[in-house]
Amino acid sequence: MLYSQDTSNLLSYGENNYQPHYQPILEVTNCNIIGYEVLGRFYFPEKNEYRSLGYQFHNPELDAIRLIQIDRLIREKAIRHLKDSGLRTKLFLNMMPNFLSMIHTGDVLDLKRIHVLNLIEKYDIPPSEVVLEITEDKFDGNIEKLLSIVNVFKDYGFKIAVDDLGVGFSNLERIGYIHPDIMKVDIKIMRESLNRRSFENVLSAIADMSQKLGSDLLFEGIETEEELHLALSMGANLLQGFYFSRPQVEFQDKKQFNRTLRDTLEKFSGLRFMELLEEFQKGQSVIDSLGEKLEALRHNGKEDLPLVLHLMLSELPTEILSVFACDIFGYQITPTYFRVHPGEEWDSDLTEIGNNYAWRPFFIRHKAKVVQNAAKWTVTEPMYDMDLHKQVVIFTYTLRDNYILVIKMDWEKEGGGLKTEDRRQ
Repeated sequence: MLYSQDTSNLLSYGENNYQPHYQPILEVTNCNIIGYEVLGRFYFPEKNEYRSLGYQFHNPELDAIRLIQIDRLIREKAIRHLKDSGLRTKLFLNMMPNFLSMIHTGDVLDLKRIHVLNLIEKYDIPPSEVVLEITEDKFDGNIEKLLSIVNVFKDYGFKIAVDDLGVGFSNLERIGYIHPDIMKVDIKIMRESLNRRSFENVLSAIADMSQKLGSDLLFEGIETEEELHLALSMGANLLQGFYFSRPQVEFQDKKQFNRTLRDTLEKFSGLRFMELLEEFQKGQSVIDSLGEKLEALRHNGKEDLPLVLHLMLSELPTEILSVFACDIFGYQITPTYFRVHPGEEWDSDLTEIGNNYAWRPFFIRHKAKVVQNAAKWTVTEPMYDMDLHKQVVIFTYTLRDNYILVIKMDWEKEGGGLKTEDRRQ
């Protein structure tokens, strides 16, 4: 029985056994299908069933030449299908750098040998309707040659995506060289981020990078509403996964999932609004709790600050983990008063006096906001503290023209409310 045979046998059949399937990709803004990723399938006619060829394309022990032939066959069938359908939709085609390196070995790039260029000319498909996904587990070729090929694709008008962010060969190198139109997030990182804070922070960094590069952010492999909400919270504007549809033999109505996604967006928007409102209220609660206490510090000079700050520690909210003061140039002028866990006794570290924080983003932004908006308080986005192994935020407060208070606060404490030793309920 073929199912039990070695998978390499799947490469030895005729053209009719290799078929493209199409998994829809949705755009969040209009909630419509805007394109399809082309995925290779092996067809079992006796069972009328299909099996994915993905494993074969990532198995270095299999015949690369035969894989390239099958890859080209599936690609041409997909482009012909797009032409025959008469639809205006995008095709996302996987391009493996190792395959490109094997084909284009000379010093001068022969455009006539670039298969996808021949296909769009043959079937009269606009290059703008084709997205080329650069994907690879391990790349052994010449990066300059790969870049020259990618630049040809860009010059012709193809869109370029970098696939499998978070795994594979030097993703940052690929992004730096290629500057993709689309960044695809690897599903493994997305799922890990639901269980581990560090993975969520990696996702957030990828999202920030895509925004700064001007790249669209595509989350693939979405299977649950929780994963969809995560993708939306990270700013994904393109979505793909079984939550919407498995790969199909045919294209689908572009509005097939419009209502489903709109309902999810409305639900997500409401939940996200409440989360942000809670965050804002939590931050304001800190400011309100500390306002009167810290206002008293504004009337003390540099020599008095360490003592006055030390005497005030018992009145600070239990969620505060460290506090110290700097001068306007960023030099620390008081000990660092700290505790590892909320509510513990305070300790102090005199060795940090003289440290400079003027280069830290939170310090620079605080000074700029004080000048621009006459603000006394600023607060950072939540960040992960490697020493404390928890999420924290940093509040900065201008005591007077020459002094700035820096407060680190636990942002994961259960219950949401701030407590002080003398606070009345």
